[in-house]
Amino acid sequence: MTTTVHRLGPDDWELAREVRLASIREELGADSAFLRELAAMEQAAWRGVLARHVRFAAQHDGRPIGTVCWRPSDEPDEGLLHGMWVCPTARGTGLAGRLVDAVVAVAGEHGRHRLSLKVEPGNARALAFYTRTGFRVVPGEGGAAALVVMTRDLRRP
Repeated sequence: MTTTVHRLGPDDWELAREVRLASIREELGADSAFLRELAAMEQAAWRGVLARHVRFAAQHDGRPIGTVCWRPSDEPDEGLLHGMWVCPTARGTGLAGRLVDAVVAVAGEHGRHRLSLKVEPGNARALAFYTRTGFRVVPGEGGAAALVVMTRDLRRP
């Protein structure tokens, strides 16, 4: 029983599709319009997403159990962590920390000194996790969706 985390490229589009659909199915349900939209995406579209964003997938014995994405922000020293998902059976195992570590490493490779993310205000588990991993709430941010914006300074240990 082995859990692996690896960076996906355009040739990994099928795994990216599988793990993203699993995350949306678990989060929004099997009848979600967004799930249907993603499921209908063509191979070229998945490859395009993977060419623009860095996505990591976690697998346990070949089964997708987690994912996270990184992309540069409009701010020159900032990167964005988004699309984090860990399947319910893998929560509390340290996998989410491994996924965040992977994003931190990529942000460093790209010369970014800060990571930002957004969390639903009612997601206490995610807010607590991100706080434990060094993220801090940015008061007054979040936009019209009233999401909680959190940042992490990557220059601090």
